[in-house]
Amino acid sequence: MRRFFANLLSLFLSVLCVCPLAVPGTPSEGEGSSPLALYEQLKQFQLGQEMVHVESLSLPRDRIELTFTGDFYFAAPVRGKAHGAVFLGNGRLRVEPWSVFEKENVQRLLKAEMVEATFTRAVLRFTDDTYQRLKAAGRTAGGSDRERAQKLAAELEECLLRETGLNLSARLAVAVLNGDEPGFFFAEFDGGNRGRFSALLDHQTRVLGSVFDVNGGEKGLLFQYRGGPIYGNDVWTAFYNCADFQRGRVDYSDVFDLIAIPEYQMEVDLRDPGNWLRVTAEMEVLPLRGGLQWIPMNLNEGLGEYEDARRKKGMRVVEAVLADGSAVGVVQEEWETGFSLVLPRALGERESVRVKLRLEGKDTLTSWRYHFHYPRSTTTWYPRYGYLGRSRFDLTFRHSKNYRVISVGERVQEGPAEGEEKEWVTRWVMKEPVALVTFSVGQFERHLENAEVGGEKVPVEFYSLPGSVLPVKEDFVLAELVNGVHYFGALYGDYPYGRLGAVFFPASFGQGFPTLLLLPVQGYARTREFAFLAHEGAHQWWGNIVGWRSYRDQWLSEGFADYSGVLYTAKREKAQAAMELVKAMRRSLEEPPRTDTGVGSGKLFEVGPLILGHRLSSRATGGAYNALIYNKGALVLRMLHFLFSNPADGNDAAFYAMMKDFVSRHRNGWATTESFFQVASEHFARSPLGQKYGLRDLEWFQRQWVFQTGWPSYRLDYWFEPRPGGGVVLKGTLHQEGVPQNWFMPLPLVLEFSGNRVARGTVHALGPSTPVEIPLPEEPKAVQLDPQLWVLSQKVSEKKVR
Repeated sequence: MRRFFANLLSLFLSVLCVCPLAVPGTPSEGEGSSPLALYEQLKQFQLGQEMVHVESLSLPRDRIELTFTGDFYFAAPVRGKAHGAVFLGNGRLRVEPWSVFEKENVQRLLKAEMVEATFTRAVLRFTDDTYQRLKAAGRTAGGSDRERAQKLAAELEECLLRETGLNLSARLAVAVLNGDEPGFFFAEFDGGNRGRFSALLDHQTRVLGSVFDVNGGEKGLLFQYRGGPIYGNDVWTAFYNCADFQRGRVDYSDVFDLIAIPEYQMEVDLRDPGNWLRVTAEMEVLPLRGGLQWIPMNLNEGLGEYEDARRKKGMRVVEAVLADGSAVGVVQEEWETGFSLVLPRALGERESVRVKLRLEGKDTLTSWRYHFHYPRSTTTWYPRYGYLGRSRFDLTFRHSKNYRVISVGERVQEGPAEGEEKEWVTRWVMKEPVALVTFSVGQFERHLENAEVGGEKVPVEFYSLPGSVLPVKEDFVLAELVNGVHYFGALYGDYPYGRLGAVFFPASFGQGFPTLLLLPVQGYARTREFAFLAHEGAHQWWGNIVGWRSYRDQWLSEGFADYSGVLYTAKREKAQAAMELVKAMRRSLEEPPRTDTGVGSGKLFEVGPLILGHRLSSRATGGAYNALIYNKGALVLRMLHFLFSNPADGNDAAFYAMMKDFVSRHRNGWATTESFFQVASEHFARSPLGQKYGLRDLEWFQRQWVFQTGWPSYRLDYWFEPRPGGGVVLKGTLHQEGVPQNWFMPLPLVLEFSGNRVARGTVHALGPSTPVEIPLPEEPKAVQLDPQLWVLSQKVSEKKVR
């Protein structure tokens, strides 16, 4: 359960199509009781003869308020029930955003306080009680626009698949077969003041997570297709359901998972990488509930509509069978994000089976300079279930003898294929359970060093390019990778795997898979490259050994890795270089957001809190995700570093003890924002500042810096008064601006005395103004408030007023 929900609520509350592959041996489509037959009937969306007329009908669908005046044409019954309808007439929709961020998001995208829209036509699909409610409230009528209504019904799904990847009929089939309660609801509206847009209620969060990557427990959203290569769909607003609000807490989306996949065995055919990727994947499927027959899977969601990538360059399932040879039905439409497996029979809870799939994709690999190939979507080229579920992998690659294949885990085989002169086999095995795997294939050159971890040698490999292709300083890159293993191992706990590899990656970004880094570097000893290499290396701890549970928690990976880059730069280069990185991070928060038409108003730090993850990025808030999740995330962790340090001598051992404990408790699992602060709070209560201010936890810090968007400014007005018996008293007022009235924050205070003597301590701000009174043996030469910029602030100043 998400324990933060009650706090979050109180803080934010403002009042082309192909038929599915039916493998021989599965129930035939003519059998009305079979899952595939059910799917085909739902997909046809044939309207029946039933029709009703309604007048000013109010139809609340959870938090969505709908009003209709006009005619409903119902779909022909499937398994005795209508699961769709087409409306023609006049209607209104109203949704009130539930939080400050959602209200501001609606304001940015729609220039309105809430979502209010009119429409003259709507196409509805549902498994809930929508049909019963409409039928009971309407009167039977003849209707003269049945042909028009049928045309709208026929057009819905093909358009939706292309624009979002959502297979609506497959989601309906899952809901019917599993008896999902509450039921599923989808509606597309058009002909009104907002144009064409859609509403979705998915109480089991299945397509919310797989299609829209909204997996923090939200149950509904409103969205509109925008097109273009970057912003395909605007999510106007997302929300928890009424039941979640009533109980004041919400389940994570993974609570509704149907299966786990503990193990993969894959054979990957890379003999023609410039054209084809062919994969045979055998998966251990472990049902997490009984009666399971239809399994929705993820595939190709990293590919979009632009340039027909998802349709033309994604992976297609060719065949599926069980270990005993029984055929498994497959549903995969053109443009679909993912596919579905339809088992020959329903499984019992935890009745494990092995499913073997054959997949292939043309142009699924992207090629660079002809002889270097990478998956076009590095994380979505193979079948997966759910969000970042962990599995073990045994990967066998077949390829040209002139190429090398680099992947995750340990390389246990590399050499000629049996009976083949020109073909090689490379096998990689990942024994630890990990969330994501990838590979690269090409004419790479292997370079090797070793790191010392716990008295053992850990191989560190860098797969570089021939000098004739691109000059790369391999010795430098290897040395930095080895340094990272040693340095971060000392800070966060020993390097978690038995090997570390890296490969040149021709992109504008890097990625840190378990044991494998994709690095677009040439080995120049520059501050940015030090920080970048460290960031990707730190992902072995932040993102791999400790994963994030939902999109709301991803700052624990990217922000932590970014701060690791700052720490490494300070150690590897110099403190001033690291400080320049910190200053650049702070400056990025003050930049205006980019929009699809130019530069927006306001500043990026105002867009939303860390807990919103990728929701911070939209066509009206370009740059917010990177600035906040990476940069602000790093600066928030840096503030915790300060809070755990002894202000008198700077001893920060308590901070790293906490971080090691956090890694240890979450090893090979996921972490949430709440679980991180639970560990941090336990340690903070024993820290010098925790003791000084009587703070038993970090709930106040989490509320301010993770759930809110405040960015304070501080001004210390001070003077000195003689103290009886000698010495002086530093008196003054610490002003805090730009944040809520109850904002609390300790700040470093540095006093410089003659003879190069320095005293360090802290003062605290609580509310707009806080009195300061510090006895001193003598008057200092200088008083500095937070000179090292530990506390995130827009401006800090000190002024002697007397």
